[in-house]
Amino acid sequence: MNQSIIIPKGCFCGEDAAAKRRRELRDTLAGAKTVRLAAGGNAMNVNNNEATIEVGRGKLAGEDAASRMMAQKRARIAEALRNANPVTLSQGGDAMGKDPDAVRIAAPAGVLAAQWYETNPSLLAMEQAAMAHNYPQFKLERLDDGRLCWTGILEPGVFESKYGVKRQYHVMAVYDNNHPNQRMGSSVKVYPVMPDIDEMIQMCGFQPLHLLRDDVGNLYLCTNEAGDQKVGVTTTTAASVLGWASKWLIAFELVLTGDLSLAEFNSHGGI
Repeated sequence: MNQSIIIPKGCFCGEDAAAKRRRELRDTLAGAKTVRLAAGGNAMNVNNNEATIEVGRGKLAGEDAASRMMAQKRARIAEALRNANPVTLSQGGDAMGKDPDAVRIAAPAGVLAAQWYETNPSLLAMEQAAMAHNYPQFKLERLDDGRLCWTGILEPGVFESKYGVKRQYHVMAVYDNNHPNQRMGSSVKVYPVMPDIDEMIQMCGFQPLHLLRDDVGNLYLCTNEAGDQKVGVTTTTAASVLGWASKWLIAFELVLTGDLSLAEFNSHGGI
């Protein structure tokens, strides 16, 4: 006599659950929705009972957005010249390096050499508090030229969920001298240190679109559109910029796992 066995409804855990989470992340990035991260920037294992980090809504910026912003700056400079209004200049007479509406051309003596944390120590205290809460694994350091930076490790966990290999990204978040300042990618630049950008390009076989070059030609992550930055009484902090950097790395690893197409990742306004 044959016997039958009833198997309860459900699904296998493990890879199916991880693949589902990656699809959810892909849809979240494509819809420019808020991304929730666990400590260390992990996007795969987010426990509602633990403190989480929320990365703001919006899309990663690309080269097209950077070019559009430069064109807008040129238009503002031309308009200022036509109306005989002050034009902002950086050291060397560069009119494109800063927002023309930010500072007058007749700057007080020494203002170009001043560091933001010296003139606004309360802002530094707020930056330190935000980082201690969201990214306690990061350390505040000072570069030889006087700029402050945070160094630490981000672990998205997406690549590991499929291939079982943990990937860590040692990054450096460097403040501009005139932080806070609304500009493409914000006034806190995030540089991959280990692996660096060249090593990341070599390991994945493609060059991500969402990259910018600093004044000396080094590549850094173009983390968000200027329109997505918080300005006015609220400043863009290193903590929020590292959240955007985590979003960048999540999208990067989703491409490596095959859950997000390279075209979607590299398209302007796609992620």
